[in-house]
Amino acid sequence: MADLHRLRFVAVADVYKAGRLAGRLERTADAGTVFAYDQAYLAAGHPPVAVTLPLTGDPVTVPSGGVPAFFAGLLPEGHRLTVLKDAVKTSLDDELSLLLAVGADAPGDVQVVPAGQSPVEPEPLADSTSPQELDFTVLAAAVDLHALPGVQEKASASMLTAPLTTRGARLILKLNPPRHPHLVENEALHLAAAKGLKIPVAEAAVVADRHGRRGLLVERFDRVREREGWGRLPLEDAAQVMGLPPAAKYTVASEDAVLALAAVCKAPVVAARNLYLQFVFAWLTGNGDLHAKNVSVLGGQTGGFAIAPVYDVPCTLLYGDDSLALPVDGRTKNLRARHWAAFARAIGLPERAALAANTLALKAASAVDLTSLPFEGSPLTHAQRELRHRRGQLET
Repeated sequence: MADLHRLRFVAVADVYKAGRLAGRLERTADAGTVFAYDQAYLAAGHPPVAVTLPLTGDPVTVPSGGVPAFFAGLLPEGHRLTVLKDAVKTSLDDELSLLLAVGADAPGDVQVVPAGQSPVEPEPLADSTSPQELDFTVLAAAVDLHALPGVQEKASASMLTAPLTTRGARLILKLNPPRHPHLVENEALHLAAAKGLKIPVAEAAVVADRHGRRGLLVERFDRVREREGWGRLPLEDAAQVMGLPPAAKYTVASEDAVLALAAVCKAPVVAARNLYLQFVFAWLTGNGDLHAKNVSVLGGQTGGFAIAPVYDVPCTLLYGDDSLALPVDGRTKNLRARHWAAFARAIGLPERAALAANTLALKAASAVDLTSLPFEGSPLTHAQRELRHRRGQLET
């Protein structure tokens, strides 16, 4: 940990894909970064590192300290990125140094490490036999050497006696941020309801530390148990697939995000239906944070992409957020059934399939009981009133 600042002086990084050396990231003389494939990797016919990095001999150059968008999408955001920046003693635009600090365990099956080093996964930040032994406040302030994208405070976790781990798992511990109280319980409630969509949903359970503070323990769906350890599955979110940096996650239309993800899946129509369900469910449950980094494709052990399990689905309406993150049919507020019909047409979903998906999403959303959460007064009553209105619009 004390040597993180030395990463600023690392000129070349090795990029591994599924445990194989695939290419290199190298700083240029004008403070940019260039990615190029390893010639042996190209000759062997292995899969590309990312959708936006096709298998060619042409290097990809990014100026001013940045890295190609796929790699930038592996970095944390918000508070955790600031903590990492301070530990590395660099600036936020020095993306290669930041990536080197956490690249040995990034989402999906890509690892980035200093040239010549083996990609050894660091120990989990929350490594304990029980959550009750931990202090979540300390974890929120700590430097985590695992790349866990997103804004919410998180920690890499391995809790041997906690829920979800009886069959072995790799975990993320999500913590309650100060500005959004009870987000842990909020998301757990909506993840449970999302199972009514009949599509894959991230497995999660609420746990508590020794002070009674709660966290959401989420199983990583990009990790699979293998005979000799843990296997990594390819994973890319919509921003990465579209070649966008994380800062652009709110700047695309829902239709474009769906079409981009569906286009790389083995079954595009099935993928489009899955994503349609996720967007309708978000609207019906008041989730205003379904942006381009909160929908993803997941690769299988035998190749090919499908839509990743549902994740990051709290009701942000409880915190005063009354609009969608990405526009649907050009709107983020006051959507009617006709706007969802137009959305379905734009993504190639047949009308009958869209109507059946609406019924399924309405049923799943109706399973959410906001009164079971520790909210009261105007935040609760406003959310309930608005969600009744939204569901009524879609029912008619």
